[in-house]
Amino acid sequence: FEREIISERTRDKMAAARRKGKYVGGAPILGYDIDREASRLIVNETEASRVKQIFELYLQHESLLATIAELDNRGWTTKQWTTKKGKPKGGVQFNKNNLHGLLTNVAYIGKVRYKEEIHEGQHDAIIVPEVFDRVQRLLQRNHRTGGKRVRNKSGALLKGLLHCTPCDCAMTHSH
Repeated sequence: FEREIISERTRDKMAAARRKGKYVGGAPILGYDIDREASRLIVNETEASRVKQIFELYLQHESLLATIAELDNRGWTTKQWTTKKGKPKGGVQFNKNNLHGLLTNVAYIGKVRYKEEIHEGQHDAIIVPEVFDRVQRLLQRNHRTGGKRVRNKSGALLKGLLHCTPCDCAMTHSH
């Protein structure tokens, strides 16, 4: 019972801190460093310019995979840091999951997420909200197509796959 009470108080304290916009721990994100004394995120200018360029690259390519290819060409990796115990973490190549996580992280517009709630953060924004919103709309539009423009707007699953044997023309659907 005591353990349950302690864990409940801890969860409530973390929730209250998030609602105030405080950083409550976790892995650091690209573009920010952690001030452990003040328990807040501080903008790392070198990484922040890289984050801005990543958002612009996604808006330019409109595809996660094309953006990842460009990041690989540039040799850019995820945030690299050292744990309190001295173990190096991060610094890996971007993939669809960590790039999507970066592009959807509200911390880049100066906000903090707690479950489904979004609150004003106590850290500075790196990305302007207009650019962030454009990226979110584009991600929402592309989530089923993988970033490619939709060629099959009719929803015909076999479009372009079936061909007439005598004339070798592509068959089309009809309703």
